[in-house]
Amino acid sequence: MDYTHVPTISCFYSEEPKNSLLIPEAHFEYEMILVTGGKATCLINHNHYELQERSLLFISRLERHSFILQETPYQRYVASMSGDLIMSNIKDVELISIFLQRPKGFRHVLTLSDEAYDMLLPLFARMTEEFTEKHAFYVSRSASIVVAILIDLYRTHPEFFPMRSHSNISNAVLYAQRYVNDHFDTKITLQEIADKNFVSRHTLSIAFKDIVGTTFKEYLVLFRITEAKKLLITTDFSVEEIAEKVGYANVNNFIQIFKSRESVTPLSYRKQFH
Repeated sequence: MDYTHVPTISCFYSEEPKNSLLIPEAHFEYEMILVTGGKATCLINHNHYELQERSLLFISRLERHSFILQETPYQRYVASMSGDLIMSNIKDVELISIFLQRPKGFRHVLTLSDEAYDMLLPLFARMTEEFTEKHAFYVSRSASIVVAILIDLYRTHPEFFPMRSHSNISNAVLYAQRYVNDHFDTKITLQEIADKNFVSRHTLSIAFKDIVGTTFKEYLVLFRITEAKKLLITTDFSVEEIAEKVGYANVNNFIQIFKSRESVTPLSYRKQFH
C-alpha cells in the first residue's frame, strides 16, 4: 500500500540536550537505533532496557516503545524502514529474524563489542548521508546498507539473532509473515497458509507462536491496526475507508478492535497527531 509523505527508508542523527521524557511518537515502521552518547531507559512492550553508547535497538513496527532520558546529551542514529522494504530486500531467514521474530528470551537491545561498533557506526553515518542528500537511487543504496549492517552484526554477534538456522517449518512461519504483509487487506486464514506450505494448521500454529512470540490471529490484528494508524496519520481517508483498506468489512467491528488496542477511537487517535 502506498502512503504519501512517508519515506520507504530514512536515517537521521538526533541529539537531545535536556533531561526530559521523550513523548512516544506515532510508530508504524521497523526501526534500528544506534546510541552513540548519553544514557536513557527504554520501554518496549513490557521490557525495560538501559541504553548507553554502543547500544543497538531493533524494534518491530508492531511494538510500542518509549524513552526516558537519564544522561545528556543523548545521541543516536535512528533508521526507519517500511515493511515492504524489509520483506523485499532481506531474503535470508537468519538476518530478517531480528526484525520479525520475538521468541521467548529475545532481547531488543544489544550491547555491541568495540569491533562491531566500529564497523557499524560508519554504515549508519553513510545511511544518514544517503537520506539527507537523496541522490539517485538512494533508497536502493540505503537498503543495501541495512543488509550490510545485518551481515556485519551476524558475523560479530550471531547470538543476537533469533534464528541461526532454518527448517521447513521456520520457512513456513516466515512465509506466513510475508503473506500477512502482502495480503492483510483481504480475508486470511492460517489453514490457507498451512496448505500452501504443505504443513498442518496445528503444527504451523504452534511454530508461529514459538517463533514470532504471538499467535497468528493476534499478529494479524496487530498488523492491521498498525496499518490503520499509519493511514489515520498520513491520509485523509474516512474511518470507513480505512477499515476496508485494512481488511475489516464492518466498520463498527474495526472501531471496537481499534479502541480495545489503543484506548481511543480512530478519530481521537488521528486528532492526537494533527
